[in-house]
Amino acid sequence: MKSEHPMHGDPDTISRPLHRRGLYDDPRLEDKFRRRVEMFADRPPSKFSRKLQAANYATMFGVGIYMLLYLDYGPRKNCFTSLRAWYFNKVDKLWTLSKDEEKDLREQGRIK
Repeated sequence: MKSEHPMHGDPDTISRPLHRRGLYDDPRLEDKFRRRVEMFADRPPSKFSRKLQAANYATMFGVGIYMLLYLDYGPRKNCFTSLRAWYFNKVDKLWTLSKDEEKDLREQGRIK
């Protein structure tokens, strides 16, 4: 008994899936379709595609840095705790004056 399901067909059409599904009755149309798909696949990526990819990488990098350094993981220690402590120590040192710098600025009268 032969199945009427469109996915089950003759052994001749198994290698031609578009025929098997009844999408093309003319093999020339399928060949035309396949040539167009192959031609599109062989092209280098467009400028927009490359810019989108670069933006995607920049966004992924930014989100990763945010998750690593700024995301609140709660009060418990985690694998990023020591890195975050080191980072915030460096940031604090960057935005604060050392004793010598503070003394020099007081002598110059720039701070009180």
